[in-house]
Amino acid sequence: MYQAGIYCRISIEERTKEEKYSNSIHSQIQMARDFIASHNDIEEVKVYADDGASGSNFDRAEFRRMLTDIELGIINMVILKDVSRLGREHIDTNYYLEKYFPERKIRVVSLLDHYDSAVNTYDELLEIKTLLNDMYLRDTSKKIRTTIQAKRAMGEYTPKEPPFGYVKSKTVHNHLEVDAYAAEIVIRIYRMYLSGCGGTVISRILNEEQIPAPAKYKKEILKNGYPWNVGKGLWTPATVRGILKNPVYTGAVVIRKFDKPSYKLNYRKAIPLEELELIPDAHEAIISKEEFARAQQIRKDHRVSYFDKNKEPHKYVGLLFCGKCKTAMRKRYLASCKGYDGYECGFHQKMGRNYCELNHITFEKLDELVAFSINQQIKQIKSELENLKVQIRDQKPKLDDRIACLKSKIEKNTEYRKRAYEQFMDDILSKEEYLELKKMYDTENEQFEKELDELKNVEETEMTVMQDTVKWLDHFSRGKITAAQLTREVLIELIDRIYVYPDQQIDIYFKFTSGIGSASSITQKDEVV
Repeated sequence: MYQAGIYCRISIEERTKEEKYSNSIHSQIQMARDFIASHNDIEEVKVYADDGASGSNFDRAEFRRMLTDIELGIINMVILKDVSRLGREHIDTNYYLEKYFPERKIRVVSLLDHYDSAVNTYDELLEIKTLLNDMYLRDTSKKIRTTIQAKRAMGEYTPKEPPFGYVKSKTVHNHLEVDAYAAEIVIRIYRMYLSGCGGTVISRILNEEQIPAPAKYKKEILKNGYPWNVGKGLWTPATVRGILKNPVYTGAVVIRKFDKPSYKLNYRKAIPLEELELIPDAHEAIISKEEFARAQQIRKDHRVSYFDKNKEPHKYVGLLFCGKCKTAMRKRYLASCKGYDGYECGFHQKMGRNYCELNHITFEKLDELVAFSINQQIKQIKSELENLKVQIRDQKPKLDDRIACLKSKIEKNTEYRKRAYEQFMDDILSKEEYLELKKMYDTENEQFEKELDELKNVEETEMTVMQDTVKWLDHFSRGKITAAQLTREVLIELIDRIYVYPDQQIDIYFKFTSGIGSASSITQKDEVV
């Protein structure tokens, strides 16, 4: 009896074409149920419907739920209207049809393709159809992108959400109108910035005056259905920077903000502000072009990066975080020593003590603790390596004996099965007796083979761990590591992340652990006081 799952999918674009042909979720389900009704050996278990999901990728909620049910053994059959419902991306669609489903013995039926994996093998014609679906996806992506750019070239603002300070016009399609209250906040931000206030100071002032941040304003004041449900609704320096670098406030529409290498990828590369193609005077400006240009020059001149004076990144960037709020630590400038003296919680530095307590550590103290922790890690791994060598040496005789015993049993069963076949051919055993003996020997050998593989895997895993550990130690244990040797290259190779706490305690997560005693461990926490 087949336990069937019905998988349906319809994209947002296909919804608009339902007057031309019916591809609705309901029609897909009905087709599958008609098929099930005509077969006595199929039972419907679940329906998985991705409504408004693109076929360009497989990161869909209902599709993932179906895969989970397959792994749990809840369903052993999948019914589709056609293979394009599974996906339009050529490579991944073929992977599921040609490898994933067959390996798990899942019967797949594609109704309009007249494909049933229980009857037909996955052939070239179906593979060509998935390629055509991929070409359709590429063509659709290109058309959508071209249409959007054409609309923007005519001055239309096509993104769903307008920037803070504007609202979408209710009379003119894709046209921005000024929101008087929010526009005053935007003007004020620019004035403060042009008068010398930085993003941190501006965000702090706005929060102290309890002015709602853009996301909170859109949801709670405008009540336009904006799906904000995370964070505290506070202004941050990043929010201020987003407003300061947005050319839409000058009345322009940006034709394209990102470069995307392929329609199949989520990765997008931001186009630099100075290279953006703009359509000016598309709507009413909040900020003049001159003020915007002055703000960009200030941003360029005052940009504080994570780099030192030699244009190289300081060695802990990307590795150091506040243990209280998990925000990246930033270098702290002290006027008294006319330079940076250490690292401070970035959130505290930006927002003040009301948001995270003062958490600071000097360069010297941090280097001292990190060097000590690295040396302790090396010492611990050396000790674990010696214990592993002893363990492998003590267990090897027993392991070899067990492997030899299993191989002997497999050889004997193979010989017994061969004799049973000869006796069957000589009419000493009946067919039923031979088949029963054959099944018994085969079952036993399968179990023996499984045990043999497990023992070999244990042996190989231990040897791999030992070799990796020896290789790592040869690279890093040329003597005790000092604070002076803590270059960025060494830190990047050794450490995944470091958490610093207000009491000068640090937690270090190393990239390499010996794996001894915990094969699944990929990081190790080391605590230093």
